[in-house]
Amino acid sequence: MIDLRTVIALTVGVMTVGGAIIAFFQMQTRQNMKIEILQAAIKKLEQQHDEQTHSQIETEKAITEINTKLDHIVKTLDEIRLPRSSR
Repeated sequence: MIDLRTVIALTVGVMTVGGAIIAFFQMQTRQNMKIEILQAAIKKLEQQHDEQTHSQIETEKAITEINTKLDHIVKTLDEIRLPRSSR
């Protein structure tokens, strides 16, 4: 006949292995959820960075245009002043 100790030992072993497998998959699910949250946060930060970079580039272009116009104004003012001072 089947020894009761062997049956109990096998049952305990199967339950232990089954519990370990379940615990592993639960842990894996939690890790995957954390990874998804982190990936979403990284994507959001990358989008914000891209927007800020775009805004910075636009600002630098505007500053360059303003400086160019100011240079033209200064040159024009200098040209206007020169003939008057030579009189």
